[in-house]
Amino acid sequence: MKISEQWLRQWVNPTNTSEQLAEQLTMAGLEIDDRYAVARAFSGVVVGEVISVEQHPDADKLRVTQVNIGDAEPLQIVCGAPNVTVGMKAPVATVGAVLPSDDASNGKAGFKIKKSKLRGVASNGMLCGASEIDLVDDIDGLLELPEDAPVGTDIREYLGLDNQILDISITPNRGDCFSVRGIAREISVINDLPVQTPEISANTAGTAATPAVTVDAKEACPRYLLQSIRNIDRSIDTPKWMQDALVQSGLRSHNFLVDVTNYVLMELGQPLHAFDADMIEGDIVVRLAQPDETITLLNEQTVTLTGDELVIADDKGAWHWLVSWVVSVAVSLIALPISL
Repeated sequence: MKISEQWLRQWVNPTNTSEQLAEQLTMAGLEIDDRYAVARAFSGVVVGEVISVEQHPDADKLRVTQVNIGDAEPLQIVCGAPNVTVGMKAPVATVGAVLPSDDASNGKAGFKIKKSKLRGVASNGMLCGASEIDLVDDIDGLLELPEDAPVGTDIREYLGLDNQILDISITPNRGDCFSVRGIAREISVINDLPVQTPEISANTAGTAATPAVTVDAKEACPRYLLQSIRNIDRSIDTPKWMQDALVQSGLRSHNFLVDVTNYVLMELGQPLHAFDADMIEGDIVVRLAQPDETITLLNEQTVTLTGDELVIADDKGAWHWLVSWVVSVAVSLIALPISL
């Protein structure tokens, strides 16, 4: 299981270094298979604000920009990114910066930024996309930073790129440690520190009619709960801090409904799943699969079941396949959590 040290320290924050923390967990039986920073080493990259953009006089696809990085004078940087605009904030590799490169893993130095001329125009640095600072590129162009990103701040500090990821080998008998909360409890006991549990406000369930829930396979799933959530704006984007936490935990960001349920799973160890209430026919039943029953997974792969798998179903058939040891709930537009 991959887990962010920064996320862990929101729950319990000993004075130990990352290395000491990893050693403590290993000695407690939670072996650390790997420990690494969010991004490979690089230097000289800061938050910049683009204050002007002009067409390059001798290149259709290039722009001549003036970029504020907090110095007395802005930097002139020639940029070919299609999304460069006045007012945007983006990472700026200053002259002398050393960026990560694939060759660096072989003992060679990274890519060094120098003063240059592009088609006859001076360029004093480079505006960066995500890949230049060892992050995943989601768009073709510059990495667009939030409007409130402080100009001149080191980008590693601002984006938390020195944050360590702990890859923990958790044995089957330690299911209590498959979450940030579970690992935090171990750290709190080892260091005799209190756990700083986030404040979670309880919402009163609405009175809107919801499908009934029946649990037929009580030995595999003693309890299954459903909560109806209405009037959800599906156009809302997942906050970046949540996307970052999920990606650093080895999960892809999908949409805010899936991301919220995955975030709760990773933080609290509570499996959740969201279903579209308009697509459910009849009531919900938690049962064992029927022999040769099929379900379609999120990756569109169709799986034929044998009859001993635990599934969530409605009158049409199985909706969701639960690994037989999972006895938790799921949340949705109908939300179904399973509780141990």
